[in-house]
Amino acid sequence: MSSQKIKKENCPHLSEIKITQTEKKACGVCGERENLRLCTSCGGVFCCESHQAHNREHYEKTGHPIIVPLPAGTPLTWIWCWVDNAYLE
Repeated sequence: MSSQKIKKENCPHLSEIKITQTEKKACGVCGERENLRLCTSCGGVFCCESHQAHNREHYEKTGHPIIVPLPAGTPLTWIWCWVDNAYLE
């Protein structure tokens, strides 16, 4: 992931955040249990770039733009927008 950051209010995809929590504890594709990402559009859980990058694969298939880390904290530690290729601050 890029280290670029943009303000949340400048991301037109922020309104697509629907799901911020889940009970899932493994990647829905490979079963990886570390460095997971939650798709905030559908609630899918996928492994990150440091594993098999199923989070990117999910974005490329669905166009779901926003992910957050799991377990998700309150407040979220970071939000990533695939479309803007940036962290939202």
